[in-house]
Amino acid sequence: MNSRYHRICFLHSARTALLASLLLPAVDSSAQAPQLPVSTEPSSHLTQPPPVRIENVVHIVGFEDKPWTTGNLGFDEKAMTFDIHNHSTAIPLRSILAFSILPGDRALISGAKGTLAQAAPYGIGFAVTMTRPSVETLTLFYSDSYRAIHGCILVLPKDTGERVVSALAGVGLSLTDYPKTGDLKLSEPQREPGAQMAAASSLTKPSVEVTLPSESVGDIPSAFPAAVYEDLMEQLTQSGLFAHVWRAGDIRRTPDTLVLHVDIEDWKEGSARGRGLGPFAGATVMKSSVTLEERSGRRVFQGKVGGAKRMKGESLEVTNSLAKRIRKALEKAPDLQPNKQGGK
Repeated sequence: MNSRYHRICFLHSARTALLASLLLPAVDSSAQAPQLPVSTEPSSHLTQPPPVRIENVVHIVGFEDKPWTTGNLGFDEKAMTFDIHNHSTAIPLRSILAFSILPGDRALISGAKGTLAQAAPYGIGFAVTMTRPSVETLTLFYSDSYRAIHGCILVLPKDTGERVVSALAGVGLSLTDYPKTGDLKLSEPQREPGAQMAAASSLTKPSVEVTLPSESVGDIPSAFPAAVYEDLMEQLTQSGLFAHVWRAGDIRRTPDTLVLHVDIEDWKEGSARGRGLGPFAGATVMKSSVTLEERSGRRVFQGKVGGAKRMKGESLEVTNSLAKRIRKALEKAPDLQPNKQGGK
């Protein structure tokens, strides 16, 4: 009995010793394991927002891509990119001056499907649908390497605007920074090599700088003045009236460049849904004061010009109507006639 008892005690002691020999080195090695040095540098993943990707974004104006086309919008710590049909446009975040995000149109209850569906927002719903999709409109201004200002309008799917806000907050921008376009000014920069202001033009045609529209009327959605600016750039470039059409802030403009000011004095919002129901219903109207002057202050043209969107389609298209009418008004200005410019 005693021998059996001692054998059991021996086995118990041996097992205890074996476990101790297995466990103690592990504890020791853990206690003696080298500690990784703690970096004193700020962690980049704590200060930089995660990449953002938003699909099915509609391009209205601002890039080389065609209007009303759909692509994907992305943000990382350095740039905003827009990808469409294997073509990518990148805008450095540091060049973005201001932005705003506003909700799109309310739901559209369809009746005659084939007619009402054509009033879907921003050209993205021209299919037979029962509702008018809710969207968010991103409007931003950015400057290029010549300090020239560009306007950009993109239509985002519903409930994605906050992701853009978070991405731009990483570079110190917020919705509260968005000014009236006429107040968006750049300080005169140091001119970089190769980007010097040109000498006064010896051509018979003058050049013109299109300034950002000012807004005497309140509560106009930010996309409208941005679209007026971009549409004016296109219309005046096509007109042939000017030797060169410069963007606001471009450091390459010549000293004798004329300056075009457009002040939006009044507008009526109208309704794309109303215009979808019938011609001339829910018209969108925009009225402006237009001044073309020399830098000395001498006025070359001054007048009132209006535009309207009366047929079916988006209210934002009123800006193209206004830009075309401003072009026609300038084409009739006496000081811009061929005989005043030394002939063509």
